[in-house]
Amino acid sequence: MAKWKIVEEDEGYDLSDYSEETDEKRNWHVIEEEEAPQADNVNSPDHYNTGSIECIEYLQDNMSWEGFTGYLEGNCKKYLHRWRYKTKPLEDLKKARWYLDRLIEELEGPDE
Repeated sequence: MAKWKIVEEDEGYDLSDYSEETDEKRNWHVIEEEEAPQADNVNSPDHYNTGSIECIEYLQDNMSWEGFTGYLEGNCKKYLHRWRYKTKPLEDLKKARWYLDRLIEELEGPDE
């Protein structure tokens, strides 16, 4: 959704960077500002996607099946333990669900 802002012509904005509607009688502009994409801290945190492969895929490729499923279980337990103490408890609960869903996918296998 677009974010709009009303600015006076002399407020120092380079209005050529914005799509705008102008009311010349009042000498103000309504400009549409671009919104930055929101980071998805649960499903794909930015700090885990800096290379050509996502961190979770790297771990899966470099661990035994038992080690990887233990990692998933441990992370699920970690987020379930600490959500009460966080400033964004719902985010930690969603992370626990993400790891639990991934663990379930591993146990179901590729055919289900």
